[in-house]
Amino acid sequence: MIVGVDIGNTTTEIGFIENLNSIKSYKISTEKKRTKDEWSLLLSLLLKNERIFKTDIEAVLISSVVPTIDTKLSQTFKDTLSIDPLFIGKDVQIPIKNMYKKPEEVGADRLLNVFSATRKIKPPLVVIDLGTAVTFDIVEEDGSYQGGLIFPGIESSIECLFSKAEKLPKIDIKLPNYVTGKTTEESINAGIFWGYISLIEGIVNLIEKEYKKSFKVVITGGSSEEIFKGLKEGYILNRKLAMEGFYYLYKYLRKQ
Repeated sequence: MIVGVDIGNTTTEIGFIENLNSIKSYKISTEKKRTKDEWSLLLSLLLKNERIFKTDIEAVLISSVVPTIDTKLSQTFKDTLSIDPLFIGKDVQIPIKNMYKKPEEVGADRLLNVFSATRKIKPPLVVIDLGTAVTFDIVEEDGSYQGGLIFPGIESSIECLFSKAEKLPKIDIKLPNYVTGKTTEESINAGIFWGYISLIEGIVNLIEKEYKKSFKVVITGGSSEEIFKGLKEGYILNRKLAMEGFYYLYKYLRKQ
């Protein structure tokens, strides 16, 4: 078994991965002020809940875009599991040709997603992650990472809207059976939901025009399941893309 830790700006996902068919993960808030002792307590509770012993775990792989908590998490795994975690981009590299002008600027989470997607689906691919930010990442036929686009995420947009407009009610976004809202709540829901649907499908269309070819599209991330319901046919939903990526990467490293 391996442990995969995907540290995002809003949430951190901790996964216990035996194989592609046995992945159990938990999402907790990425609280920068959380102490090392608090992280240790959380990890211990998760291990107890899953009835996992530290001797069951072979390795810990971490993808992080929040450097301020990396040291605390690293020490947590050392103390709790007696394992030095491997940080993607620092201790291990994603085995993919990176065509970014400054390759070091690409987030480990983005490269992990595209690496994971290409293990199952033959490129060309567009991988869309609906998290704190919405990222579009492009992979050519030869498997090379070409770059992409970054937008504010759905939750980020909602928080911005309600922080600037006190009278607007805060709602959970879900698939509406209408386009034109008849109440304020319906109007907000329709605006955000169909706005992001139009964003996703419109950007994919622009990418295909730029590259003059069709792309398979994989969608993942915290908001992906609900948004997926409104997308046209042909999109591929994979909520476990990052966790599967940790598994594929560890298998690759074992062969080196």
